[in-house]
Amino acid sequence: MNSRLHATTAALVVAAGAALPSVAIAQQQQQDTGWTMPYQRGFWGHAGLSLGRSELDITCPAGTSCDDTEQAFRAFVGGRFNNIIGGEIAYIKFGDFTRGGGETDVEGVDLALMAGIPFGNNWSIFGKLGGIYSQVDVTGTAPGLATGGENGWGPRAGIGLQMGLTENWAIRADYDRYRIKVPGGGRENVDTFLIGAQYTFR
Repeated sequence: MNSRLHATTAALVVAAGAALPSVAIAQQQQQDTGWTMPYQRGFWGHAGLSLGRSELDITCPAGTSCDDTEQAFRAFVGGRFNNIIGGEIAYIKFGDFTRGGGETDVEGVDLALMAGIPFGNNWSIFGKLGGIYSQVDVTGTAPGLATGGENGWGPRAGIGLQMGLTENWAIRADYDRYRIKVPGGGRENVDTFLIGAQYTFR
């Protein structure tokens, strides 16, 4: 992970820590922890778009230059089954990484179960666990570089902070790690730090 991702991750953790004193008050205010399905009244759906940076953790082929950081975006929809548990599905484009005399194009469909603590007005701290179905296409001329396409499922995990602006609108900050399949039969990590906007349907 490069220094930029280190710095942004640290900023997310600091912001979450600064909000923790409000958690105890918020927990006292939470009354309804029953499960609500998407077809039932009281299910809070949401949608949003996030932009930021991604980093591909793959060794650069010897004798070549590589740029393993790229701009990324993620479009997501989801909802909360109760005050603690929710879920999300998203399309994520990690970017076209310049590597080995060609490009490594990475994208995927992201499924995540979310668990967190709501507090204040439309604020929450949460963690995410789930899977990603990724598509990786590699081109290049470097000796020993495995080229071609590879797709399949891999695990993902992350943390996030939702900062409410109004009852419906919020800013989202997310740090995530994805484990993707790459040509040649291996698996590698992709880290992302994204900031975006979320709208909650109430």
